[in-house]
Amino acid sequence: MEGVNIFLSQTVTYGVVYILAALGVIIAGRSGIFNIAGEGIMLSTASVGYLVAYLTNNALMGFLAAAAVGALFGLLFIWLHETFKINQFILGICLILFGMGFSTLIYKIVIGVVLSPPSIPKLKDITIPLISKIPILSAFLTQDFVIYFAYISLIAAYWFYYKTKIGLETRAICESPKAADVVGINVVLRRYISTIVGAALVGVAGAYLTIGITGTFVPLITAGRGYMGVGLAIFCSWRPQRAILGGLLFALIEVSSYQLRLITDILPYQFFNALPFFLVLVVMVLFRKQVEFPASIGKEYSRE
Repeated sequence: MEGVNIFLSQTVTYGVVYILAALGVIIAGRSGIFNIAGEGIMLSTASVGYLVAYLTNNALMGFLAAAAVGALFGLLFIWLHETFKINQFILGICLILFGMGFSTLIYKIVIGVVLSPPSIPKLKDITIPLISKIPILSAFLTQDFVIYFAYISLIAAYWFYYKTKIGLETRAICESPKAADVVGINVVLRRYISTIVGAALVGVAGAYLTIGITGTFVPLITAGRGYMGVGLAIFCSWRPQRAILGGLLFALIEVSSYQLRLITDILPYQFFNALPFFLVLVVMVLFRKQVEFPASIGKEYSRE
């Protein structure tokens, strides 16, 4: 039972990266903005969050800095799109490439070239009396504060989009921005807010890789998880309540590949590195008929 609990705990830990990344993409998508730049944002915030946490010896400061950098990426994305009507997918690709270079550059400026990167203390788990003694349940609830933040974010996003007037109006934008504009909804303002908030959450996901999981930074540390977050948002049909199940499923596949790597040396490690992407692709194909796209997501809107 202890082995199962450890396995589930690792799944939840890695699942938070997918959950927050996907939730950030979903929040932007609900206003009609398809932000595919998750990989670039996560790389940049993984580097900045790690550096700030290392320099200040404060993990919370690292996450706040990462969220701020993610928000800046979102602001740049939506400003370029709304001001110059640049295609959202082209913008996303440009920001991915920028994030790849920026993450390594800022790290080398601050740390320099070293044989092994300095490490920072990992986050401490929050132990809830009694619950921490219950098998399986403790794997989900004996975790660090970022995981609780992810739970709260999911609940808040569901409540906002399905239980509030503003949330329902925002959902209407991604179906028909013109109709929403006609009834007096400020489409541009909602898109700005949604994209910035969503990118900030993606930023927290990136920082969690370095501050919450590895305790250090290496180039390309995200290993494609930003792309997976975009895929998960699609898999969830842009519904925040599905992100937790999808995120845990993606994380389960990743953690399982790590376990397989430990018990066999017949296959090269590159096979296990590629295995999560292949299995996620299989899952996406199997559930393709359940995927729904908002009518106007990724499309430019102008009042003229």
